[in-house]
Amino acid sequence: MLENIRNEKIRTRKEDQKNNATKDKEDNMSEVIGENTFLKLRQQKDQMKAELEQVKIQRDIALRKLNKALAIAKDLRKLVENGTETK
Repeated sequence: MLENIRNEKIRTRKEDQKNNATKDKEDNMSEVIGENTFLKLRQQKDQMKAELEQVKIQRDIALRKLNKALAIAKDLRKLVENGTETK
């Protein structure tokens, strides 16, 4: 009976060592994957910056068009006001 207990303890120790070795390998793999993650994050950051620049350009174009439309509306309002005053 004592031998069975000893054998069981030895077996569990060996299993624990195998599990720990597997965990160490997984940790090492996660570090390598982490490096790739940082590369991917950097690429995403660059892509988002480019998209932000495009949005800024589109906003500026829209604002210019809006300002032109407002200027035309002001001119039309002046023409209408001046036209009604002269009649």
